[in-house]
Amino acid sequence: MLKASVIIPVYNVEQYLRQCLDSVVKQTLKDIEIILVDDGSTDKSGVICDEYRNYDPRIVVIHQSNQGLAAARQTGLDAAEGEYIGFVDSDDWLEPKMFEEMYSAGKNYDADIVFCNTYRNESKKEQPYFRSGYYDREGIITTIFPRLLAGFNVDGSENTIRWCNWLRLYKTSIIRENNITFDSRFRRCQDLPFTFECTLCAQSYYYLGDRYLYHNRMNYESLSKGYTNNMWGLIKPLVQYLQDIVNNYEDYDFQEQMNCRAALFVFECCENENKPNNKKDLSERLRTIREIMNDPDAQKWVRGMKIANMRKINKIYQISFILKYPWLFYKAADMRFNGRRKEYRRIQNEL
Repeated sequence: MLKASVIIPVYNVEQYLRQCLDSVVKQTLKDIEIILVDDGSTDKSGVICDEYRNYDPRIVVIHQSNQGLAAARQTGLDAAEGEYIGFVDSDDWLEPKMFEEMYSAGKNYDADIVFCNTYRNESKKEQPYFRSGYYDREGIITTIFPRLLAGFNVDGSENTIRWCNWLRLYKTSIIRENNITFDSRFRRCQDLPFTFECTLCAQSYYYLGDRYLYHNRMNYESLSKGYTNNMWGLIKPLVQYLQDIVNNYEDYDFQEQMNCRAALFVFECCENENKPNNKKDLSERLRTIREIMNDPDAQKWVRGMKIANMRKINKIYQISFILKYPWLFYKAADMRFNGRRKEYRRIQNEL
């Protein structure tokens, strides 16, 4: 059996794709297959995929019509034959020993999941989430589960364990035996339910928190300005899917985390209306926030969120949500993102 299958969904990334593919084909772990899923690219990405396949026999290229990231990952997953499965985003790149180190940890400790750390862009290191090393099932429950969906520091800042697929190697058997798949309905945060389900099933886990093996390309300008149309419509099915899992899981009570995770998604969807690339006028933005506030499920999750030790902005958001005041939410988000701190603090004090 191949040691690992590396799945790379590709869509219109010709600017970055060669750097990504070079970092994968030059991995020191050689006994791998590299599955490129061209998800209907309209630039030269598909041509670049075929070019790399022509000189590296380990590369498999699958061209399909555009179906979204979750569907592309599932296409790769269906084709994978490796003992472990890893994912790479096509605009990111890897340290040369990433898969060698992760596979060795997986084999040495018979780990169902191996998790490493990441740089943001060239050199900014993310803080480790917990102690590096091996965790058995009891350790997974006591150390990882409490922050798997939502976690918070004493100052109220979020410290949820990143759920991205591309920082992990998953043992193929745990995926197959538990029928864990990517749901093509989810167009955002597709990796959350996959990582959540795999971790719930894992009996062993190894964390390489001191090993920075992945480079995550972060476009902060795009993140701060990019507006998503119908964001709540995209996010709600995912949240409901997670809630169903939580309702039926017996080994651990995730409901408090579930309320927090769902509420944070709700707040993010409302904050989305403040993005500068949103072309809607103010009345339309407020109407969208009001529609989310009137959703019974959104109200249930936000009301169930325990925010005693959280940042004041979340308290303002919760109050505005319970009172169904879209204007208060919009103004608080506007002040938060546009640096109007004095006015922001005044609202905090009044509340």
